[in-house]
Order: sequence, then structure tokens, then C-alpha cells
Amino acid sequence: MSTIPELYNEKCHCAGCSQNDLGYSFVARRTAQRHNKRARLNAIRCERDMSTQRNMMEVDDEPILTHQPGALEESYTQTNSPVWEGASMSDTEDVSVTNDAISNGDNDDSGSNSNEISEDESEDNVIELDDNELNSEDPFATPDMPQNPVHRFIATFVVMFASRYVVDKGAVVLIEFINKLLTIYEQDFQLPLSLPGLQRMTGFSAMTKGIKKFVVCQDCHKVYEESASVPSHCDFVKLGARSSCNCQLTKTSASGALVAKRSYLYQSVLHRLGYLDLVRGTIIDPMHNLFLGTPKRLMDRWIKDKDIQDDDFAAMQKTAETMIVPGGYTSLNSKIGKQFSYMKADEWKSWVLVYSPVLLKDVLAKDRFENWINFVDACRLLIKPTITFDEVNTAHQFLQTFCTRCDELYNAEILTCNMHLHLHLRDTIRDFGPVYGYWLFGFERFNGLLKNLKTNRKIGFEETFMKKFIEDVHKDDLVNSFLQSTRQTSAFPLLTKLTSSFTPATIPSIRQRTFRIQSFVEASEDPNVLVKGNEPLPPSAFPLSLKSATTMSDIHYVHLLQYYKVAYNNEQLVHFQQALESPYFVDNTITLLKYINILGQVYKGKGESGSRGSLVQAKFIGSTGEHIIAYTGQIQYIFTHSFTPPPTSSSLTPLLRTHRRPTQLLHNSQHTFAFIKWYTPENDKSREYKHVETCFPTFSPDDFQCVLPVHRIMLEVATAEHTTRRKVKKMLVIPLPKKQYI
Repeated sequence: MSTIPELYNEKCHCAGCSQNDLGYSFVARRTAQRHNKRARLNAIRCERDMSTQRNMMEVDDEPILTHQPGALEESYTQTNSPVWEGASMSDTEDVSVTNDAISNGDNDDSGSNSNEISEDESEDNVIELDDNELNSEDPFATPDMPQNPVHRFIATFVVMFASRYVVDKGAVVLIEFINKLLTIYEQDFQLPLSLPGLQRMTGFSAMTKGIKKFVVCQDCHKVYEESASVPSHCDFVKLGARSSCNCQLTKTSASGALVAKRSYLYQSVLHRLGYLDLVRGTIIDPMHNLFLGTPKRLMDRWIKDKDIQDDDFAAMQKTAETMIVPGGYTSLNSKIGKQFSYMKADEWKSWVLVYSPVLLKDVLAKDRFENWINFVDACRLLIKPTITFDEVNTAHQFLQTFCTRCDELYNAEILTCNMHLHLHLRDTIRDFGPVYGYWLFGFERFNGLLKNLKTNRKIGFEETFMKKFIEDVHKDDLVNSFLQSTRQTSAFPLLTKLTSSFTPATIPSIRQRTFRIQSFVEASEDPNVLVKGNEPLPPSAFPLSLKSATTMSDIHYVHLLQYYKVAYNNEQLVHFQQALESPYFVDNTITLLKYINILGQVYKGKGESGSRGSLVQAKFIGSTGEHIIAYTGQIQYIFTHSFTPPPTSSSLTPLLRTHRRPTQLLHNSQHTFAFIKWYTPENDKSREYKHVETCFPTFSPDDFQCVLPVHRIMLEVATAEHTTRRKVKKMLVIPLPKKQYI
């Protein structure tokens, strides 16, 4: 007798599955539920059809039942249910099954009828059910959930609020407070007194019930389920071995008890699929592969070969202390002078992308530095949140050249398995997308938080993190379930604050002005594109972090007035002090912003965060009109300004020209600008090298170009002070990869 797979352990007695000697078949649990649900729906449709025909007979006084053509005749002519076969019309009048009974699955009569469908009926002859009928069951439905929509909202809100903001002990106090309010307002409902009880009542605990604990042998990787008896040593016998693995699975705690080495995994049926390629399905973590392997190995080699000596580390540290690094990158305050001891992935990332192109230029030999830049070029492309297939191929070529040159410049010992995996990152990104979706920086930061709190011994990191992750993923589903069951749209804004990102399935989104990502990106890359500052901003910018309204300084206001004259090609615009003389004046009232989020990149004024996040680049057309030049500047402040031009103003100017034909749209009066002071560019570009530009550390005179629409900000930069041999002070500019979360 063949063994039934563990997955198919549910008996199904439907008409299709009962055509054998046993009278049933083993199927998956969900398949059995689907078959029974289909049978109940079929029985209801038969009842309704025969009831309709009975009414027709009473009206027409016809003694013979006649079938109408259609899907019902095709599906039910062979039914052998005792309700329909051999029963008079009066016998069937007492048979009724409601839709509520079907959805709840608690009607015994419908359950018995589901097993009485004709044996000759096959899967192909059954009416196709709508997906909504089969998937309408609420995954969070529990018998203890209150029917009152207000009570359901209270329970849902408390369980989600406790999950996001409150620890277990605080949740108990919150529950007691809510119960006290319910008592005061004479409500016949109380929340469970414990957080686990509340999670069970709302179905919230069902999210993580699939997590199981296992013990894994670190040698042969045999898995033991912790619920069973776990041996102290692994008993797996390897192929061709004469004895068992005998790897220690448990260790002795301070109290003398045996403690298992746990691993928290999902028990997945995917591993049983023959077509699943586990090798290709294994993701290479870019954090470890790019930043925790190769940079450290090469640094150790440079120190060993005396390419970098103690004096060099001291000089590099002195230069590094003058560098201004944008937000999102870690400043290396003293790690460089200490020869990169105890560096973390975030710090190695900053070293590779920001510091190394500047600090290694005058330290390493030319051939070794140029080869290192190949690795930097690859990292600059691969870490982008949005990446094209051409950029993936280009990064692969950089890594291939880097590994080949390493073999030539050093020796075979420098090449490791980790460096070999550099060449498989292209396949990983092609299969799974940009690295931000799966690299382990988030785990490293969370683990660092646990170490700072010194709670590693008190909680299981893996289990806690996995439960938290799964709960956050399914919070949106819980909110949608509540909205669909109660239609309480007034609770929507409050519940969405408890989710990280929510896309409602039942609530229509607010209609906004059309935002086109391609046009927005093009505006920052091509200065020929006409941008006035009132074009739609990306959704990431909202809600705007507005401060109080204020008046613009008189010095800066004249540049804003000139900007509008040029942008709208209207010299009739006048100073606000001349408002009585002409209706076409520019107001001097502005609203400052704390910051603005442009596709995931946060820009700030220098007063908000020192200089971090305020150093940017934007492209302008050169004075000859032929070349496009990237200028470096510092944001002084970000602001919004309302302005409506006269109806006769033209939309094209010689300075802000575009080859596109303007589209007449409803004018948006709100403009969003950044007031930027631009550094004085250096005309001699011969001494610049890859990834590092130079300019003077002084600002150019202000003009209307200092008023820049935020749409035209290209990217963030890092800077460093530099003094030449002739004692000329200059500023080194390191353009950083542009972040675009689309």
C-alpha cells in the first residue's frame, strides 16, 4: 500500500472524490474546503432554480416540470441528491440554505448535501466559481470577534497600536484603560485582559502561527523539530561514513540544563518542488559580498605590502576630518587613523563610496588605485535603489576587470570565494531586483540595537525579528479586513497611521495632479527641459514638512522676482512694494520647509542639520550654450511660494528653453524652491580625477539662478578640504550615487 504524502491528509467525500472503493479521496485541506464549498453552492443554485420553476408551474397551472436551457441544465441533470430525486415538490419546500451558512461553514444540512452530488459528475462539468466566491473567506475571522462595528474597531486599533508602539506590560495597561472607558459608557463589551488573548480574538496571532522552532546541525545540516526529543549530538550518518555525524546539538547552561542551539525557520513545501533550483534561488547578500569582504582583504594586503604606512594613515585621517558626508553615510571619525579596526558594513560602505576615491589617490600606486576604482564604480551602480539592465551589465564588467587585474597585480592568494561571488551578483539582481530589497543592512542595524540594549540573552533575536516582520507585512491585510467587514470609512485615517505602508482595497485614493516619474527624472538631468517650480512633486514629498510662514529677506527677494521674470518671460512683474501701481507683483511671503523627500533622497537647508544633506549638484547650460556643466552648491533653505502669472505671459524664454511644445494646463500657484549658494567653479579641470571634482571653497555672487526648483536638484555630494603645494585652498567634491525609490 502506497504511503499518502503528509500534505494530502484530508478526506474528501464530494462526488468527484468518492468514485472509488473507499468512497473518499485524500486531498489537501484547502482542496477539500473548496470542493465542499462548491458542492454547497451547487445545492443552493439547484434549490433556487427549482423554486423558480415551481412558481412558474403554479402560475401557468402546468403539471409537468420543464427545464430551461442554460448552465444549470448542463451541471445538474445527473444529480442523485435525495432532496431532488424521488421527492415531491412539497418535500422540498422546507429545504433552505442561507448564504450566511455558507460563509460561516456551520450549517450541517448544507454540509450533508455537499456529499450527495452525482458520482458521474466530473470536475469539468461543475460550474466555474468566481474567484471572489472562493477567496471571500476572511483570514482573520474568529468566533470571538464582536459583531458591533465600533467594538471591532476598538479591538483592531488596540492590537495594532500595541504591536507598533507598546511593549507587553504597557499593552496590559492600555487594555485596562479601554475596558474602563467601555464600562463608563455602559458598553456590553470588554477586551481580553492580556495581549495574547486580544491577538487571538482579533486573529492577529494567526499571522505568526506558521513559525516553528528547529535545531539544525552545524556540520551536516540535519534539521530536528524542537517539539520532538532533540538528542545532545547529531545522529545523522553521512553517505559512506561508518559512524554518525556526532556534532554537538546542545550545550550546558550555567544552571546545568541542556540548551538546544535553535534556528527559527519556516516549514516550507517549496523544498519539495522538483523544479525549484535551490542554487539559483539562493540570494547572494550584497552587504557581506561587497562591503564586509573585499575592502577589508585589500586593506590588509596594502598594509602587508607597505603600500600604506603609519604616516599615510595619519595624513588620511587628517583629511577625513575635513570631509562633510551626507545623511545616509557613516562618518569615519577616527577609524582611518586606527587602521580600520572594528569596522562595520555601514562604515566600509562609506569608505568605498565616499572616502577612498579621495584618500587613496596619493597613497596607492597608480595601477592599484585604478583597479580599486573599478570596484568603486561597480559599487556605485549596484547599490542604487533603481537600476537598469545596462547598469547591471556595466557593473558586472567593472567587477570582472577588477578580479582579473587583482590576479595580475597581486597573486592568486588574493582571490577568494567571496570575490568569485562578485561575478554572480548580476544573476542575483536580474532574478530578484535591486539590492535594497534583500541586502542585510536592516538586520545589522537591528542586531546593533539589541546589543546596545544588552538584551541579547533575554530574547530570541531570530524569533522576535521574524514575528515582528510578519506582523508588519500583514497589518495592511488586517486593516483591509476590518474595512470590508464593517465599512467604517471614518476609521481609515487612524488605522493607516499604524501601518508602515498601506494601499486600501476598498477606499478610493484622493485624486491628485498627475505625476510622471520619467518627466521628473528628465528635469534633473537635462537643463534644457523647462521647469518653473510648480510642476507635480513625487508622492514621497508629501506631506510637505512645512514651517510657519515668513517674509523673504530683501536681498534674496530681488533674485526671486528676477527668476519669475525670466521663467515666465514677463518684464511687467513688479516689486511687492509697488503693488499699488500694478496688479502684477510678486509677494514676499514664503513658507519654509524643514526638509523635502525627493524619491527617497532627503534634502535639507544648512540650518536644519549643519551641512549634512545640504550639499548638492545641479546642471546648467554653459555660457556658450553648447556645454552642460554640473555646479556644486549648498542649500540655504527650502521654501514654497505662491505665484500666479498674468494671463498674457509666455511660457518660453531663451534661457529656460525647451524643444517641447508647452501644454496648456490649469496653473498651479504653489512653487517649491531651494535657495542655493553656488561654489566658485575651477576652470582648470586637468587635475581632477575620477569621482572627484574640484572647486574653490568660496561662493559665487548671488543671482536669480540661486532660486532653483527642487525638481532640478540632481544629487547629493560629499566635500573635503584640500591645500595644494602652492598653498591654494580648494574643495574636493565627491558626487554620490543618486537614490531613486520608484
